[in-house]
Amino acid sequence: MTNPSHHAIFLPFAHWSLRFAVPIIVLTACFPLLAQEPRDNPVPVIFDTDIMGDVDDVGAIAVLHALADRGEVRILAMGVSSKHEKSPLCLSAINLYFRRGDLPIGRPQGDAFLRDSKYNAQIAAEFPHPLSSAQDAPTAPQLYRQALAHAPDHSVVMISVGQLTNFRDLLYTLPDRHSPLSGPELVAKKVRRWVCMGGKFPRGKEANLFHDGPAAADAIAHWPTPIVFSGFEIGVRIKTGGKLASLPKSSPVRRAYKLYNGVRPHFSWDQTAVLYAVRPDSQNWRCSEPGICHVFPDGTNQWIAREDGKHRYLIQQAEPTETAKTIESLMLHQPAQP
Repeated sequence: MTNPSHHAIFLPFAHWSLRFAVPIIVLTACFPLLAQEPRDNPVPVIFDTDIMGDVDDVGAIAVLHALADRGEVRILAMGVSSKHEKSPLCLSAINLYFRRGDLPIGRPQGDAFLRDSKYNAQIAAEFPHPLSSAQDAPTAPQLYRQALAHAPDHSVVMISVGQLTNFRDLLYTLPDRHSPLSGPELVAKKVRRWVCMGGKFPRGKEANLFHDGPAAADAIAHWPTPIVFSGFEIGVRIKTGGKLASLPKSSPVRRAYKLYNGVRPHFSWDQTAVLYAVRPDSQNWRCSEPGICHVFPDGTNQWIAREDGKHRYLIQQAEPTETAKTIESLMLHQPAQP
């Protein structure tokens, strides 16, 4: 949700020069201290999606709500990185279906990537949503500042499954009523790690990075905490969604897949990022050695192995079909009856 009480508290955004002086965290293993977090404590998450072109965004949102209902995650806020005016409304409808209509939703503050969608306008038209229009939502960078400011230090896992426009803009934010810290300082203090569905490894060109190449290059280069990438090569081998046909017609998840491809198995890029973010100690993947994901302005990425690097990327460990079973079982989750 986004209700009017959330709107008046966000200050206008102002750009400033990127002069980041924040500590770099050097890791010598695949984040072992992070992977051993107690499972009885839900992981606080901020989720950022374009929910516009591909339908795996909807699958990822279903997975996130399923994990929240299991007590594994606590969703602090969600943001939309695309400029499509129906994307926030579609997201709001799905959240309401999963009994979380009060979740705050953010929108891009300026120019952002835009393309046609096979499903988001129809979902917004067919299903109720508390958010009346995209412009009624606060900007994502300011929403993220508010959520981070109230979170315990080094606790929040941020997940991106779209363009990195909002994450770049978060780094440019100034101190405000929520925190006296600049964007980079606030991220360094509050964020545990960022899990990014993006890139191809060890080198390639993938949509989430090249649709806003300058933002991807800027955000990844200056992000002060560890980043784990779930690359194109991970989700392309994992097919889910075919079993959604068994869901009731009242499900916006089923409807979105119906509109997109007739409810047939589909690639699961975004779902892998969500699953790893919440269950980093699962056996589905292992992490690469440390290094740096260098992103060129056109969105092409190249892996540079470095012992002091703060980036990793996922490498498939379990059979993709087994990972698909885990993901699809979560996508099939239905909310409890009110």
